[in-house]
Amino acid sequence: MRNSIGLSAAILAAAIAPAAADAANVIPSNWSSITAPVGDGVLRPGSPWGPGSNAPALDRIVDGIFAPEQHQWNNDSFWWDQTQTVSPYYITIQLSHSFSFDRLVLQGDDNDNYLVEYWSGGAWHSAFTAAAVNSFGLITRDSGILPSFSTDRFRLSAFGGDQYYAISEFQAFAGGGGVPEPATWAMMILGLGAIGAALRRRRPAATVRFT
Repeated sequence: MRNSIGLSAAILAAAIAPAAADAANVIPSNWSSITAPVGDGVLRPGSPWGPGSNAPALDRIVDGIFAPEQHQWNNDSFWWDQTQTVSPYYITIQLSHSFSFDRLVLQGDDNDNYLVEYWSGGAWHSAFTAAAVNSFGLITRDSGILPSFSTDRFRLSAFGGDQYYAISEFQAFAGGGGVPEPATWAMMILGLGAIGAALRRRRPAATVRFT
């Protein structure tokens, strides 16, 4: 009986393991496309932020690596001046498939607000606003644990501040390890059923007493 239970537990562990491993930032290994309007990375005439500035890198925000806190806002980030391009300005991240998320983290310029929205299949919904903070340069904001939601697409935008915006990293954490595939569900059900059957076989027969 012990061997049966051990085998059943192994089946269940194998089914759960892929999901547990995904209970982390899933963006770097699961994004399929990332888009933004043209016209980004232009400083206004007379801006003091030319020294140290480098060209915006759109895929920088999905590489899983944070810049040092208080790093210059337009260095090693994706940045834009919303006064010189379309408004509202959206960055859209398409994932390979849908996941169930419960935590978001965004690192961006300190004196601006950043809105993270998700696509439900029929409309965009607000998930997290990374509010402006009184600091300097690139600052990380963490949503903490959120009510779980499922999506395969995020949209990032910014508002307030000086309309110079920068995002250096966006991370999204799958609370349930993503949406399990049908085969994963089948393995989990098989494992639970096998463990239940093994435990029932081990249970001693009840003793009936008559008084």
